[in-house]
Amino acid sequence: MGVTLLGIRHHGPGSARAVAAALAELQPDTILIEGPPEADELIPMAAHPAMRPPVALLVYSDADPSRAGFWPFAEFSPEWIAMRFGVGAGVPVRFIDLPASHRFGEALEDHEQQHGEEAAEQDRREDDDAPSDGVSHVLDHIHRTDPIAALASAAGYDDPERWWEDVVEQRADGTFSALDSFGAIADAMSAVRDHAPPEDEEREAYMRQCIREAVKAGHQRIAVVCGAFHVPALADPGPAAPDAKLLKELPKKVKTTATWVPWTHGRLAFRSGYGAGIESPGWYHHLFTAPDRVVERWLARVAELFRAEDLPVSSAHLIEATRLADTLATLRGRTLAGLTEVTEAVQSVLCGGYDTQMALVRDKLVIGEDLGEVPPDVPVVPLAADLAREQKRLRFPPRPGQTEADLDLRKPNDADKSRLLHRLNILGVAWGELGRSRSTGTFRETWVLDWQPEFAVKLVEAAIWGTTVVSAASAKAADRAADAEQLAGITDVVEVCLLADLPDALDPIMGLLADRAAVDTDVAHLADALPALARTLRYGDVRGTDTTALRKVADTLVVRIALGFPHACTGLDEDGARQMRARMDNTHQAVGLLDDAEASAQWYKAMQLVADREGMTGLLAGRAVRLLYDADRIDGEELNRRMGLALTPGVAPTEAAAWLDGVLSGGAMLLIHDPVLLGLLDRWIAGIPADSFTDVLPLLRRTFSNFQGPERRKIGELARALGSAPTARSAASVEPPGFDTERADRALPVVRMLLGLNDEGASDG
Repeated sequence: MGVTLLGIRHHGPGSARAVAAALAELQPDTILIEGPPEADELIPMAAHPAMRPPVALLVYSDADPSRAGFWPFAEFSPEWIAMRFGVGAGVPVRFIDLPASHRFGEALEDHEQQHGEEAAEQDRREDDDAPSDGVSHVLDHIHRTDPIAALASAAGYDDPERWWEDVVEQRADGTFSALDSFGAIADAMSAVRDHAPPEDEEREAYMRQCIREAVKAGHQRIAVVCGAFHVPALADPGPAAPDAKLLKELPKKVKTTATWVPWTHGRLAFRSGYGAGIESPGWYHHLFTAPDRVVERWLARVAELFRAEDLPVSSAHLIEATRLADTLATLRGRTLAGLTEVTEAVQSVLCGGYDTQMALVRDKLVIGEDLGEVPPDVPVVPLAADLAREQKRLRFPPRPGQTEADLDLRKPNDADKSRLLHRLNILGVAWGELGRSRSTGTFRETWVLDWQPEFAVKLVEAAIWGTTVVSAASAKAADRAADAEQLAGITDVVEVCLLADLPDALDPIMGLLADRAAVDTDVAHLADALPALARTLRYGDVRGTDTTALRKVADTLVVRIALGFPHACTGLDEDGARQMRARMDNTHQAVGLLDDAEASAQWYKAMQLVADREGMTGLLAGRAVRLLYDADRIDGEELNRRMGLALTPGVAPTEAAAWLDGVLSGGAMLLIHDPVLLGLLDRWIAGIPADSFTDVLPLLRRTFSNFQGPERRKIGELARALGSAPTARSAASVEPPGFDTERADRALPVVRMLLGLNDEGASDG
């Protein structure tokens, strides 16, 4: 019989059924499949009882694991059906696509030619901390020509998916031979290729060479399962010399490793960026697995989904939706209702015409969130195996889609889960992101979990740091601390080490922290480093971590920051002042977390110097005054006095506005509950010269925009109650807070003499 070409659509349930029927009819003695030859030894595992699609073959470069590619398979993928048929029948099965090792070599050569050896090495180092979606999918099935779209257009369809459903996906009635259907597809593809530019020449040359090798080996019934677009190029292999010459020019192979990894239906969809993706993997899975009554069973799943979300669905809804889907199919001349008709019926009947609930159906059912499983004896790097053991021990399996995990750190199991997530984040495997906890206590954490199949590559990359999650995270943390350019970088690593419970890494990092803190004289660096230490000390109380050495470093930093902070606040421009105010707020919060009386005294002494220093930027002076007032280091009378001095006509309006910004940025309650301050502010605003008001207005708007709406309304009501703006004479008669009348009376005779006023005139004036 020779060679039989089965041109398929990747991840098509109709193609999968046709392949199964064709293989049963053909009974081949060898099966060749479009796929990575590096994974030939893994093909027998497709029939393992614990293997549950969707899964993917992962092939990566040993020298640079970021050079990786995935070949996904769903239960309805024709290649998956062919693999399982061959393994079950004891027929040799092999992959015949262009080896990944050539393509990795080509990608590496292009990268190094473009950036140079040093730049390429730098990129690889930066990739260590890149997010998981930075994995290079250089081996995805990306076709520049869409043969399905071309055939659909020729048939008068504007939707390729709908055409394929009508012609192939729903042709399950067996009206003609499966082998005949593949012959028809081959003829159609020949017509498409006549109008398509040549592409994938190296891949097709390699496939032809593999077919020749199978023929030469004496096989009589060879089944080739490949993309339909390749069939015309493989139908007549021709002489081998041109193909051999073309393949000789391929880049040198690099050493690779292959394994099976779990995959998801969501990653089979177009919207995930997968080049050979499909629009509706969940629907195709349903088409392939439903034994009968496809529409009715689908609508039952929709009803189950809606009821789980507390959305009302009755039996009458389902009956009416079924009738509408069948009617739409009849009106459109379709033998069976497809996804388009079913979707329109669901939206009209079950969703009331609205799209909000349909988004739920699309995400959960049409695309789906199924996560596959691979057997535990699949070859993986030791780090991945250790992670799997930890997940099993903690009863913490990965799940597709975003889920939340509320962890109580007082419970041993929850505390271990938290440590595992923190350790994985150090390794760049961002399975969980720490969110805002619903509890105000420090003993609870809320994590947003989202397992991505690409984490398999991240685990391979992280395997250079160790064979277990603990050892790898410790080594990676120590390396990050050693490479940190500033002190804050080291304290950030210290914080994550304590959260992740990595004592082996913490000891050397603490020594490095103490050494760097002793020689760093930049107050900004010291201030940036303190908050992480304070948070770490606070967490240490909850997790039972020994933080004695860390406390000594933190106390030393507070003293050095307090001594240098007033000087560091002088001579700054507007941007520098705002950056320093942020450091002031962060340091103030950190000192509060330390809960140390001596540290607080040192810090407030520094704030007093900032508030009192001549020529200090108004923003920083005002902020220091507010921090002192909130801590009861100055009383309301002193605050009124300082505000009166800051808002005097002798102070430039822009500088006074900056001072106000510093004082009021802590909240509006200060003005709401102190009418004297509000009156001072009201009179100052009323007295701003017209030529300066336009300069001051943006500063005031920025200050008051930080207040909540109800706070702004309350301030407006109180300001309205103060009355109209005072005149200059009445304003002069009002004594500012803290005014010393006795000293002023002693100066009056001298003032009268300088002005040439007699006592009568003075008394009359």
